[in-house]
Amino acid sequence: MKITGKTDIGAVRSKNEDAFDYGVLADGTSWAIVCDGMGGVHGGKVASAAAIDMVSEKIKKCYNPSMGIASLENLLLSAITTANVNVFDRGIYDHTLKGMGTTIVAVIVKGNEACIAHVGDSRAYIIRDNTIEQITKDHSLVQEMLDKGQITKEEYENNPIKNIITRAMGVDEEIDIDFDYAYLDKNETLLLCTDGLSGMVNDKRILEIYKSTEFESLAKKYIDEANNNGGKDNITVVIMEG
Repeated sequence: MKITGKTDIGAVRSKNEDAFDYGVLADGTSWAIVCDGMGGVHGGKVASAAAIDMVSEKIKKCYNPSMGIASLENLLLSAITTANVNVFDRGIYDHTLKGMGTTIVAVIVKGNEACIAHVGDSRAYIIRDNTIEQITKDHSLVQEMLDKGQITKEEYENNPIKNIITRAMGVDEEIDIDFDYAYLDKNETLLLCTDGLSGMVNDKRILEIYKSTEFESLAKKYIDEANNNGGKDNITVVIMEG
C-alpha cells in the first residue's frame, strides 16, 4: 500500500494545530492518524501532538499479525480511550492547557479490510471508480441539525457554524468513539483529512482532483486547492492507496 501525507498552516491561521502520522507494520498492515487540535494558547497543538504520539505508539507496540477485525477494533478504541484520559488529565493539571482537545480519525488497513475510528469532524473517505464516499459522520452541531431535518444539505454545506463540534478527544474524562469498517478493493483509495480540506473543497472537487493528479502530488494538490479557496483553517491530508 502506498501512503502519503501533508499538513499546512493554511492562509489565515497563525499556527498549525493539526497533526498526522502513518506507517506500515512488519506484515504490511498499514495505519494512519489525523488530528485537529483546539483550545487555549498552546492547547490545540499539544492535544493533537499528544494524541498522535500515544495512539501511534500503542498501534506499533500492541499490534499482532494474528489480529482479526474484532481485535483491531479493540486496539483502536483502547488506544484512543487511553490517549483521551491522558490529554484530559494534562488539561486539568496545567491551567495553560485548560479546555484543550482534538478531533481524531485513525485507521488500520489489513489486507483489504479497513478499520476506522473517529471523534469530531475530521473525516475518512473512500474513493473508488468514479465515486467518493464519506465513511465517517461528523460529530458537529450542523450534522445534528441535518439529521433532525432542521436544515437542508445545501444549508449544511454553507453553514457559518459548521466548525462547531459536539465531540472531541481530551475534553471529557470519558469519550464516545465511532467505529466504521470498510472493504477496499485493489486500487481503491482511503483519504483522511481535517476540516481544513473538507470545509474548503467539496466532495465533487476532491474526486476531480484525485482523478487528474498523480499519487505523489495528491496531498500538495489538495492543500493548494484549499488555500486557493481561502485556506481558512489548517489543512491536513493523508492518502492510502492499495
